Amino acid sequence: MHINEAYEHTPILPYSDDQVSCPVTGCAKTGTQCVNVSQPVVLTPVATVGTVTTFCTGVPTVTCVTNSAGTACTVTLTQRVCASIPVTFGVNHTDGDPTISCAAAFGDGAGADSSCVCIE
Repeated sequence: MHINEAYEHTPILPYSDDQVSCPVTGCAKTGTQCVNVSQPVVLTPVATVGTVTTFCTGVPTVTCVTNSAGTACTVTLTQRVCASIPVTFGVNHTDGDPTISCAAAFGDGAGADSSCVCIE
C-alpha cells in the first residue's frame, strides 16, 4: 500500500519539462507607474505709460452763481480737454521649479496603477 492510498489523496506529480519555469538567467518583467509632472509658469502684467499729451477742444463754458445774500459770485469755467494716453501692454513670465509626484493607484496611492500604459 502506498501512502496516498492510505490517506486518500492525489499523489504528487513528478517534475515535467512541460511546466512553465523561470529560466536560469531570470525573468524579465516591466513595471509601469504613472506620475504627475507639473511646470508652473507665473504670468505678471506689464503696462508702460508713455508721454501723456493734452489739448483743449472747443470754447470753455462759463457759469456764474450769486450767493443768496448777494455778497459773492462763484464763476465756474468748464473746458473740454482731450487726453491722449499711450499705454504699451504685455506679459512677463517666470518659470517655476517643476515638480513630480506619484499618481494615485486605485484611489489609495499605493502600488502601481494598472491604468497607466506607456506608449513607446
